[in-house]
Amino acid sequence: MFSGDEQPVTFSWLGFGGIVPETTVHKMINIVKSSAKNYALREFAADITQHVPAKDQWAEAEEIYHFVQNHSRYVKDPHQTEMIQSPLIFIDKVNKSQMWYGDCDDYTVLLLSLYRSIGYPTAIRTAAYTKKKKPSHVYGLVKLYGEWFPVDGIKKEGFVGWEAPNATAIKDYEIKNSVLGGL
Repeated sequence: MFSGDEQPVTFSWLGFGGIVPETTVHKMINIVKSSAKNYALREFAADITQHVPAKDQWAEAEEIYHFVQNHSRYVKDPHQTEMIQSPLIFIDKVNKSQMWYGDCDDYTVLLLSLYRSIGYPTAIRTAAYTKKKKPSHVYGLVKLYGEWFPVDGIKKEGFVGWEAPNATAIKDYEIKNSVLGGL
């Protein structure tokens, strides 16, 4: 199921301790770009959305979001290690009728890879919630009908468009085909 250049899990010292460094964001972007081109992932996303009306962007986005929610559970990375999972691990777990586990960067990579694989523009948002304004959380954005909507998979009762309130700073990174850019 894994393509030749894609590792199932990336272990690296990208950062830890509740801070989301730009190196982690750049790694996430590369994983999303690579995963979104994987045929198995594209077929999986298309299968998830097969029962919603064609070209109903909101319904497709919600269907993918809720499918991920129904097959996952939030679990932190190992102590002092940043782990970013390939979205193909999710497919493998679902196909084996097992629960998938991940943290905010894993949910972000998974959701954005699924959306991007069926043609939606995507971006990554980092958010800070303290006076120091150091980013401590990451989640996705998906562009529907020309407007960006948050997709934060870690909240079980969440929905497309929901994001945690009271951010003291946010930074967006649009995922483009060639170069990183802001929104």
